[in-house]
Amino acid sequence: MADQNAAAGVNHSEGLPIPETSSRCVTECGAHNFEVTNSELLVGMGIGRFVSSSTFSVGGYDWSIRFYPAGEKDDPAGGYASAFLFYLSETKNVTENFALTMLDKDGEVVANSEFQETNIFSPEANHRGWLQFIEKLKLKSPPSDDQLGNGGCRFTIRCVLTVIKEPPADQCKEKLFEIPPPELPGQLERVLKDRKGADVTILVGGWEFSAHRFMLAARSPVFDAQLFGPLAEKDTRCGNTTIEVVDMKPAIFEMFLHFIYTDSLPPLCLCDSEEGYGTAEMQHLLVAADRYGLDRLKGMCEGKLCRSINLKTVTSTLALANQHFCERLKNACEEFLSESGRVSDVLSSDEFRRLIASCTPLVLEDKEVSAGEKKL
Repeated sequence: MADQNAAAGVNHSEGLPIPETSSRCVTECGAHNFEVTNSELLVGMGIGRFVSSSTFSVGGYDWSIRFYPAGEKDDPAGGYASAFLFYLSETKNVTENFALTMLDKDGEVVANSEFQETNIFSPEANHRGWLQFIEKLKLKSPPSDDQLGNGGCRFTIRCVLTVIKEPPADQCKEKLFEIPPPELPGQLERVLKDRKGADVTILVGGWEFSAHRFMLAARSPVFDAQLFGPLAEKDTRCGNTTIEVVDMKPAIFEMFLHFIYTDSLPPLCLCDSEEGYGTAEMQHLLVAADRYGLDRLKGMCEGKLCRSINLKTVTSTLALANQHFCERLKNACEEFLSESGRVSDVLSSDEFRRLIASCTPLVLEDKEVSAGEKKL
């Protein structure tokens, strides 16, 4: 019984499936034709001398064929030419299967010239082949038509190579089961839209929004203090409660409330820009996030504003960064202003004059700043 459970992948100690992984071993096959001419003259090269093919690649590794017309080394048989496959890459333990075949000028296989074996190559063991690949006499003497053909002056050594490729480690994947994506944000968004169990009514610019006090308090320290803090009125701690939010547009509060429930910004249909959230929306949303202590939302707005700075928005964005202590946004604005050709246009605007009057001094690292100030 124990063996049956193990085979089924059951964890006896916890009753849970045993995690499984899988990988796949693949092969890659390639062929290279090495043509040798004037074979009858090559026999005089001497033992250990060779002619080599060009380098070819199979399985992501480099190879070459070497042919020894007089033999690779002294052989007791003494009457054979040798042929070897050489491995030229640096990777160790490459497993392959290969065949070397001699073909005559018409592409016919020469008798007794096909060999096969499986090997493991490495830089240290970089060649395999056969000392007795073909008889030297067949290279010197004109054989019959079914051998080398036409005096044996030209032939081809064909290498067919199959490389067994190891699967990379990152291809090993768990097969236990796929975990579905998080559902909580979508479920909370439905709760917000359905208004089920809502116990707070929020008035914003004449609009009414329904929400849940536990969610507001959990997400915002300001709402927490307003609904459950020591200074909260008794009727806000139980039963239906009405809260009024001032100095905020209803559309901005709708985005703000969406983030409270889902931890994400709402769909782009709520913004004016087709390319993304508009600068005005992000500026107002940043103010709301700072006001109610939502640091993540504030950081998201700050990041989007950093990427949308231009000559039309830099003044108001810089003022906002100063007012709400957004150092990253402030630095991005100052970097934009310090680039050549932009400072004079901004410094001459009425918006920038008001900014200088209301904010702490700004350091703009550009020679145009001083020149622009003289014009004011």
